[in-house]
Amino acid sequence: MLKNLSIPQEFVLLALDRETNKLKSIFRMHVAVYTVMACIVELSMNGNVTIEDDETVRISNSAPTGVMYLDRLLDIIAAENPKKLKQWVSYFYYNQRDIYKMVVESLVDKGVLEIENTEVLFVVPVKKYTDVANTRNHIVEKIRAELLEQGNVEAHTVALVVLLNVKNMLNDYFSDYEQKTLKQKLEILRKEDIYKKIRTVDLALQNLDSGI
Repeated sequence: MLKNLSIPQEFVLLALDRETNKLKSIFRMHVAVYTVMACIVELSMNGNVTIEDDETVRISNSAPTGVMYLDRLLDIIAAENPKKLKQWVSYFYYNQRDIYKMVVESLVDKGVLEIENTEVLFVVPVKKYTDVANTRNHIVEKIRAELLEQGNVEAHTVALVVLLNVKNMLNDYFSDYEQKTLKQKLEILRKEDIYKKIRTVDLALQNLDSGI
């Protein structure tokens, strides 16, 4: 079962699925900044930050969330001059990886993820990430149930799908027919209120390669 994971936690868990996403090495280069954007979406939905019409990110509630990686991000935003979302994408691409590491560690603390230090050809050190609770499948099934079947769609799920969809990360989990249906559902959702808080983040991530 899902253990009340946040958007960045679910995103990172799927991003670390190297067996399914083994050909997406370019994406893995950007996974840290994508994780920060997932955190910004989480903070926006929680009312901690506001993304203004000109895309400037401002803190609207500075009270600690009690979540280490979210509070770390709030501290960074508060310490810097106000920046537009695209500028934050560039900032975190060049300057910060600790938030991503904190999210990974939070998954380990929840008993969702295990990390094993291994070596390639007995020389190159690598980390092996094991989804010990089979949580990835539960996340994918939740997406399938909400976006491919009739019923309510949670804003949390829409945000996660938008983040994953930028680099086509969902393609490996769904059939061609399901991908087509998923795309159609996203186009519908983009016109609804549920999408408004993540629209700017979606656009910023789509322009990630050209913006840094």
